[in-house]
Formats: sequence, structure tokens, C-alpha cells
Amino acid sequence: MLQRPQSLLLLLTAICMILFMATPIWHKAGTGEEAILSPYYLAHMKGTLAAIAKPVYYLAILAVVSAGVSIFTIFQYKNRVRQMLFVALNSLIGAALLGATVYLIQFEGTKFFAPEQQGEFGIGFWAAFAALVFNWIANRLIRRDEKIVRDADRMR
Repeated sequence: MLQRPQSLLLLLTAICMILFMATPIWHKAGTGEEAILSPYYLAHMKGTLAAIAKPVYYLAILAVVSAGVSIFTIFQYKNRVRQMLFVALNSLIGAALLGATVYLIQFEGTKFFAPEQQGEFGIGFWAAFAALVFNWIANRLIRRDEKIVRDADRMR
């Protein structure tokens, strides 16, 4: 059934991953310098010129895979065990995405200029975090449904 709460939460997970791909993840500004992390590149700009631009397409690829797995999982409602498996896989993908993002921010982005200045997390970072939370809640609801079905089978 597509109207179940876990289906809506999985849809929110996919929407958050799409939002992750469309918005900046992290931003740090200084006097005449700027560092930006998006799902596609990590750039250090001096004035209007990009001094360093490192491609990080794997963040976008992980986000697309996570959104795809979420949407695919919605339509696996007839087999809750398989649905739990895909939600667990999606949690691993989301954790890898957040881990790679935090690594890029802490070890690549902050060392461009003024290492004591940390920068600001953008909407994309919080969208990825929200996607992980929605995915976790969906997994809890799927497990609860499976438990209810098992308990009902025992009574027959």
C-alpha cells in the first residue's frame, strides 16, 4: 500500500537526497577568499577566480543511488523483509555519503584558508542528515508492521 507512513517517509528521503544535489553543502568565506562544497565540486576561490576546483562527483552519485533505492523500496511494500533489506542498504549509502561529506569539510575544505574558521553547513548537509533520519524512522515502521503480521499469524 503506497499510502502507508513508511512509504511517505521513504518519499521524503528521496526528496531530501534530491535537495542535497541541488543545494550547497558547505560554505566558508573570508576576506577575498571563499570555499564552497557542492555535490559536484570543492572549490577555493580568490576573488572571482577559482584557485582550486576539485571534482567530487561521487557525492552526487551516492545521492542519486540513495534516492533511487528509496523510490524502489516504496514499491516493495508486498515483501516487508525485502523492504527492510533495501532500507538498511539505503542507510549504509546515506552514512557513506555523510561520512564522505564530513571528511571533505574537515580535512579538505577547512585547510584552504584560516583553518581556525570552520565555515557554515548549507541546506544540502542538513537535507542529507534529514534523509538518514527519515530512512531510520521508515525502517522502524516497517519492522513494526512485520511484527504485527507475525503476531496475527500466530493467533490463527
